[in-house]
Parts: sequence; C-alpha cells; structure tokens
Amino acid sequence: MENKPNQTEEKDDLFNLVADTIMKWYDQTFTTFTIAKPERRGTDIELSGILLVAKKQTLGALTTLVNKHILPTHALLRTLVETYIVLAWALSNLPNDKKTTSDEVYKKLRRWDYTRLKKDEKFLEDLSQTPKIESAIGKVKGDIEKLQEKGIKELPNRKQLFRSLGGGYQDKEKECDELYARLYRRYSRAVHLNRNVSQQLVWKQEDSEKPKLLYKGDIEPDGNELLIMATISCNINKAVRGFYGGQSDAIQNEYEQIASKLTST
Repeated sequence: MENKPNQTEEKDDLFNLVADTIMKWYDQTFTTFTIAKPERRGTDIELSGILLVAKKQTLGALTTLVNKHILPTHALLRTLVETYIVLAWALSNLPNDKKTTSDEVYKKLRRWDYTRLKKDEKFLEDLSQTPKIESAIGKVKGDIEKLQEKGIKELPNRKQLFRSLGGGYQDKEKECDELYARLYRRYSRAVHLNRNVSQQLVWKQEDSEKPKLLYKGDIEPDGNELLIMATISCNINKAVRGFYGGQSDAIQNEYEQIASKLTST
C-alpha cells in the first residue's frame, strides 16, 4: 500500500517549490535581460546590482524562514520591501525615448545615493568630533556636492514613493498605502528596537502566588511570509523585465499558481 505524504511533508514540498521558483525568476531575469545586453550603460549595471541584492535578501529570508527564525525573516522582508519600493519608483513614469529613459532611471537611482549620504552626514555630525570623524564628514560632504552639481536631490518621502506606484489612479494609490501600512511598518519592528516585539519574548506571569518571568525564543510568524516573498520577488522581476521590454506572462502565471496554493493551505 502506497504511503501518502503527511501534512509536514506537503508543506515542505510546497516551500521548496516556491523557493525554487522564486530563485529561478531572479536567475532568468539576470541572465536574460541585465547582463545579456552587448553594451551595458550605467543604468544596466545599477539594475544588475539591485537585482542581485534583492535575490540575496530573498534567499536570506527563505533560509531564516525554513529554519523557523521569524524575527530575522521579518527584518529581511523589511529590507526587501524597501528595495522593491525604490526600484519600482525609479522604473515608473518614464519618458518613451530609450536613452532619455535610461538616463532618468540612473538619475533616480543616484537620488538613493544622495539620501544615504545626507543621512550619513547627519549621523557623523551628531558624534563627538575626532580627526577621523571630521575627515569622514569632509568626504561625505564632497560626495554630496558632486551629486548636487548634477542636479541630484533626495528621494521623495515614503508616502510619495508609494503613491507614485499608483500611476495617478486613486484605487491603486490606496492599495499602495495599504502595502506600506501592512508590510513596511509591520516588518520595521524587526529592524528597530521595539518594545512591542521585546515584550513578546519576555513577560511576567502575574496569575500565580509568586510572579515569574516567562521566556520565548522568537516571535510568532504571521503566516504570510512566504507569500509576501513571492509577491515582492515577482514584482521586482516584472519591473526589471518590463524596463527592458520583456514579457512577464510566464512568471505572473507561476506566481498566481503559487499564491493559490499558499492561500489554500
């Protein structure tokens, strides 16, 4: 009599299927679109790097999730969400001319650099000033000035970044706002120290004669981690393929099959 797979085995098989499919998307996009161009401009190099960063963030999140380390999984999901939002913003609302489009994307991505440098400048200026820190401040200021000379400015605020993905459609903008509230804000708790998180791991039991501290090894999963990885990874790969004029029907179909299986379990 043939043994049927138990529930744990089925979940493991589904996890492996989803993980393999997601990694396949990244590999195909990288080899087919970004590095396949005979002459790679600065924009192509930037997008190749971002794609590899997103792939590594996703792989890290998959690894921690399968090993049931939920807090670091959420931290990696938070960084993946941010990568997607800035990438999608950089690739949205572009002119039709190919060269102008490429230049515009490159300029938008440099705004990412500028924003990081401004944060570095503020951080360094808040420290006690030593020769090494003063030297670092001087270098950061020099880099900022170079970007300013090219007309580069800071990124829009997060609300504008999310709204820009709506393409001017009110329903889509509301959907993007919901994405921000549900994902970015939730998973930020795993990156920045948050008492709502720390109190889930250690708490005092008061319903006994002698109160005692109780400890827990990790936070609870929300149950959507794998689906969110698949969703964001699909969107990242579709955005990059779309920039190069590629089709995304295949990965969209695969994503819909994955989503259906994940939401039915």
